[in-house]
Amino acid sequence: MTTTIGSILKQTRKAQKLTQKTVATGICSQAMLSAIEHDKYIPNVALTLALCRRLGLSLETLSLAENYAISQTADLNAKLDRLCNAHEYEALLAFLQSPTTSAAIATAAQTEAYYYYLSIAEYQTHHQSALMHIQLALAQHSAGTPLTVLDRLSFATKAVIEATAGQKKAADRDFSTAFEELETTAYAPNLNSLFYLHAYTAYKAGDYLACANQLQAGIDFATAHGSHYMLANDYYLLASAAQKLKNADTQREASQRAAIFKELFGDTIFHDF
Repeated sequence: MTTTIGSILKQTRKAQKLTQKTVATGICSQAMLSAIEHDKYIPNVALTLALCRRLGLSLETLSLAENYAISQTADLNAKLDRLCNAHEYEALLAFLQSPTTSAAIATAAQTEAYYYYLSIAEYQTHHQSALMHIQLALAQHSAGTPLTVLDRLSFATKAVIEATAGQKKAADRDFSTAFEELETTAYAPNLNSLFYLHAYTAYKAGDYLACANQLQAGIDFATAHGSHYMLANDYYLLASAAQKLKNADTQREASQRAAIFKELFGDTIFHDF
């Protein structure tokens, strides 16, 4: 279960006791709003802005979307959201290792999400256990079934961990799996992260051209689906890669666009390269 633009819009509309017709009037058709709320249609930036303004929503709310549930308990999932979005990895690790948290896990999907977040927290704090736990996350995937978005994120995360450990062949293999048949996969904003993670790994390896190419592919992918998610970070890292490549024009343009997306959507930009 993910928090999506559609679910945020629907929850906010219902909390304000507004009908779909009232919210949609003058912006889009009621049928389109219904499709957005049920995650059948991804709105472009202009449509998202208009609906948010109609509902009085801060766009910063949307920048915190896309975390996965680790339990049936709303309070635990909310705390996970807060710690992830604040990048408080030490606190996230302590929270995930708490018996109260682990005891609340009820399904295979929640188990996969739990180990995914545990590996993320450990990668940022204690590298040695991160690979083991991302492997446990992937072990929840049923053989012979299509990869879920979380499966793809887990393969990409595993690749980052392997690349950090100098295991380039293993990292390349897992990135290849993460991107496998992506063009035929139902779109979700979290898929934008795959391109950033791949580019980040290339940047850390000193392959700035590959980094820039991967970021441009990610920007094209997000834009084609009307999504702003990760664009501020894509452009920021692209500016850094362009600086390394001594491409002043690209660096300047990417820096400006990163600033625009950060200002517009309140996105948090990662600076640790």
